Amino acid sequence: MLGKLLKYDFRSMGKQFAFIWPAALLLALLNRFTLGSIGSSDTVQELLSGIAMLVYVSILIAMFVIALIFIIQRFYLGLLGDEGYLMHTLPVKSWQLITSKAICALVASVVSILVAVISIVLLVPGALSGILSFWPRFFAALGREGGNGILLLVEMLVLAVVGTLAAFFQLYLAMAIGHLFNKNRIAMSVVAYIVIQTALNTICTVPLAVAGEWAGEQINYFLANTLATNAWAVIHGGLWLIIVATAIVGGLFFFGTNYILQKRLNLE
Repeated sequence: MLGKLLKYDFRSMGKQFAFIWPAALLLALLNRFTLGSIGSSDTVQELLSGIAMLVYVSILIAMFVIALIFIIQRFYLGLLGDEGYLMHTLPVKSWQLITSKAICALVASVVSILVAVISIVLLVPGALSGILSFWPRFFAALGREGGNGILLLVEMLVLAVVGTLAAFFQLYLAMAIGHLFNKNRIAMSVVAYIVIQTALNTICTVPLAVAGEWAGEQINYFLANTLATNAWAVIHGGLWLIIVATAIVGGLFFFGTNYILQKRLNLE
């Protein structure tokens, strides 16, 4: 059933971005041929080139704004709005509904970033050859570090995915909490998000602040001694600690949202 939910959400994503993604690529290609006209002696040509570049930049900004709106709307309207009456009558679990929205949001974000990168490659002459020459050197550098280099790349990708999903689940939980109120639900969702973020910042900073100078000395001592013997162990250990901590926090957001949808949902 999760597959059917994903198919439904991806179809909605396709409609949302059907114009903006191709437009960004086409405008980048157009600006590639007019870029040299900026600063030319022909005033009309320079004006048209400037307008084309302005439209391209505006499209890129709009693309990411639309992606953010899409991420919020697909959850809020799809599960907490009028559409929620239909979605919650389907023979699916609440966690499947949340998972489908999160996966679709992740794909929309990744594709938007890829479109932006490809558009820049299309826009800037020589960018493609520069990128093609960069990757062999990059992987050669990773190879010189043995398995540590490849593992570092994998860890960074895992952290990016886990961190992005955790950010989505934080948004979802805030919207779900805001929906518990009978009035001003959007405003209460914003308040809930601020409260959650403040609590996270407090949890992350207060223990170290309380421990004070002693904790700083212990951390510096550990890093100095471990880095001298095995720097990669510190890097990998630190990254996996961050990944696990982020996954735990994201999991709490996910299960909190799931609990509200299962036990406290109010669509009135």
